[in-house]
Amino acid sequence: MLKVCHLKKKYNQADVLKDINFEIHKGQVIAIIGPSGSGKSTLLRCLNFLETPNDGTLEFMDRKIDVKSAKKEDIAFIRQHSAMVFQQFNLFRYKTVLENVMEGLTVVQKKKKAEAKEIAELYLERVGMQNKYHFYPRQLSGGQKQRVGIARALALQPEIILLDEPTSALDPEMVGEVLDVIRKARENGYTMIIVSHEMNFVYEIADQVLFLDSGYIKEQGTPQEIFLSPKEERTRQFLSRVTIQKEANE
Repeated sequence: MLKVCHLKKKYNQADVLKDINFEIHKGQVIAIIGPSGSGKSTLLRCLNFLETPNDGTLEFMDRKIDVKSAKKEDIAFIRQHSAMVFQQFNLFRYKTVLENVMEGLTVVQKKKKAEAKEIAELYLERVGMQNKYHFYPRQLSGGQKQRVGIARALALQPEIILLDEPTSALDPEMVGEVLDVIRKARENGYTMIIVSHEMNFVYEIADQVLFLDSGYIKEQGTPQEIFLSPKEERTRQFLSRVTIQKEANE
């Protein structure tokens, strides 16, 4: 599905991602955890060229892309087959909920408006937003905005969904409703890479966990391996104050 090899990213002279290697298979969920400033969001944004990596290769579906010589059609291919859910929702302010979800279907996938409307309504219903079609983002709560953002991603039926701390901008009482939507997406077999600080949710939902620190993947493994018996001292330090509700995954 997606194989990342020796991916590097620097800003000016600062190395943010130093040598990133991992792969994800169809239907898997990978969670990326780590301290603030470790490069988690940068890594996610490099995967679809919202940030341009400096070195490395991406093998996505049937294409191998050297990031230093990536062509416009390579980047377009990745974006056509992936979708992103952002921390700050990134909804169009002057478009309704329905129009926000239709946008990618009509602009990127070139679907006719009638078909796009039908698809958008289906996915908004799946995230519990069927009564908000004609609302504007300013009329929604944070949790509702993020559910629209997830519906927008799901409606594209992408090969992979990238979620960048999807609950970080939400009030605690709204976090649960968004996590429930992501759980359902996992149950429906979507391939996802999630950056999250919701550790119990990561333990519950992920097939693999990557612990990122100082631009490197310091440790990776199953949730049980990472949270219950980490091998690296830096991982143990990071997780020392985390209490995992083990019954969530058992």
